[in-house]
Amino acid sequence: MNVRRLGAIDIGSNSVRLLITDVLDYNGRAVFKKDSLIRIPLKLGEDTFSTGYISEQKKEKLAILMQSFRGLIQVNDVEIWRACATSAIREASNAQEVLQYVVAKSGIEIDVIDSKEEARFILTNRIDELLEENRVYIYTDVGGGNTELIIFYQNKEIASESFKLGTIRSLPLEEERAEWDRMKNWLTEHSKDYIKVSLIGSGGNINKLDSLLRRSGRIRREELVSFAAKMRKMSYEERLVNLKINLNRAEVILPAIAIYLKVMKLARALVIETPIIGVADGIIKDLYMTHFYQPSAPALSIDK
Repeated sequence: MNVRRLGAIDIGSNSVRLLITDVLDYNGRAVFKKDSLIRIPLKLGEDTFSTGYISEQKKEKLAILMQSFRGLIQVNDVEIWRACATSAIREASNAQEVLQYVVAKSGIEIDVIDSKEEARFILTNRIDELLEENRVYIYTDVGGGNTELIIFYQNKEIASESFKLGTIRSLPLEEERAEWDRMKNWLTEHSKDYIKVSLIGSGGNINKLDSLLRRSGRIRREELVSFAAKMRKMSYEERLVNLKINLNRAEVILPAIAIYLKVMKLARALVIETPIIGVADGIIKDLYMTHFYQPSAPALSIDK
């Protein structure tokens, strides 16, 4: 059995992830098996979205982290890998300085991707295979800095857009209202003619919510409302102990719920599908498709 080991580094606004995945050639199918996932809450967005640039301290920490990840990639015999950064580095005024420092210290070159490339990575996860033809789906990725939306209907992408609304981004009230209005107008323009609308959630917060609520892939809006009300009554320490979540997740999960609920309201959606996908998964699939996939081969099989 032929096995390839691929790696992806996803440098987000709230955390940095290293995903290592084995790809098996099994009876003519490519089967993806996650080997390990390491998540470090570096919170680069705290700098970018407040000061406009990444501090010396965070720059140094990112370089040290990339050195560590490079070591893990080598120790785990990863055949091919890629590091990508999203809005926190993309919007930083000193982005080039940070990237040059990291490559000098760690040898890792980071590709800064735009929101369209993020959307492409999600599409690479083949979420179209999960969709019902008579329903509109709005893929929703709530990150630390941005919320990415992609609208699907009849297994085809209709439109995609990025909004500066995230769990750690703080905007002046008027700018925040304007961004929500922009999202409302965009959703109205692209989904007003459809009756059945569902969200597809992506990212660590919605995945953790699915686990906490034991929903196994589908969360109803009223469940999110009820859970958010329950969490607001808890102290920070109670969230950590009773919900068994880490420090970083305890800080951002309520803002994430608020964004998901607002998107659901604007989109008239009653449920969120949670297929447990993200940018790192898309990077892995893209690497495989680019370097190893044969056009004549059967469809990929993704192991959750």
